[in-house]
Amino acid sequence: MRSILMTVFAVAALVSCTKDDKPTPAVVTSVDFLVSGTSVGPHDLFSFETGARVANTDSISTKWDFGMRFEKFIVNSNASGPGSAGVQVLNSTFESVLEAPATGYAYDTTASQLGVKGAQWYIYNSTTRSFAPIAGKTFVFKTARNTYAKMEVLSADPADDNGNLVVPPTRPTKIKYKIRFAHQASGSRTF
Repeated sequence: MRSILMTVFAVAALVSCTKDDKPTPAVVTSVDFLVSGTSVGPHDLFSFETGARVANTDSISTKWDFGMRFEKFIVNSNASGPGSAGVQVLNSTFESVLEAPATGYAYDTTASQLGVKGAQWYIYNSTTRSFAPIAGKTFVFKTARNTYAKMEVLSADPADDNGNLVVPPTRPTKIKYKIRFAHQASGSRTF
């Protein structure tokens, strides 16, 4: 009888110690990201892990996931950096993207063959020098450190160097992007 009780307790202890395979839901965060308003010069870099800008001195590291300059995206892979970041621009709302795809990511293979192609995610108004993100476009990233994130560009407004919005005829020096994202730090593809 004693050995049966010991066996029952041992099995109960093992069952209670099994790992819960259900990933923790990713927290949704919204931030302003001020980037260069010109089409030349370095890209402004961003990390989903920290939810913040990354110094350009770290451009040759895996500390950043994507970069922007004006309306141009780069991802930390191949031609743009040492990471393994890839991206997909899905025709789905942010809320409806519940899991990152397992395959199909685009990478920056050369300086002219980037993962995010031109105006696939925005409409540009040359009169007001402003961008309007296309509704229902969600970026899904496999990050530089092999985790997953989804992102939506909420707005893109012309700004000065301090992030203050400007209107024509004042020429913007920066673009103030408002983005929201969810980063799954555990490596799970589920958001």
